[in-house]
Amino acid sequence: MTEEREALHRRAYQRSREERWNAPGRSRVVHPKYGAVVVPHSSNLTALLNAAEYWGCDWLEIRDAEVLATKPGDGPVVKPREFIRKGGEPA
Repeated sequence: MTEEREALHRRAYQRSREERWNAPGRSRVVHPKYGAVVVPHSSNLTALLNAAEYWGCDWLEIRDAEVLATKPGDGPVVKPREFIRKGGEPA
């Protein structure tokens, strides 16, 4: 039973992560220690979670980060490799 629950939890976590990284919007997350990054955005929490994963830190460490609307010169959205199709298109 424990193995089954762990597998179910892993699948749910992966689905949640995929939805987060494939969110339709985009925002710029700025933090004094880590800098700035443009990530997919469906909510401010989603943007913080994506930025934390990109920077390799816990999202609680960057709660003081600013989530801003993107501007044309902010650059492309960053995504982990598994969410990018061949040819550079987002998955």
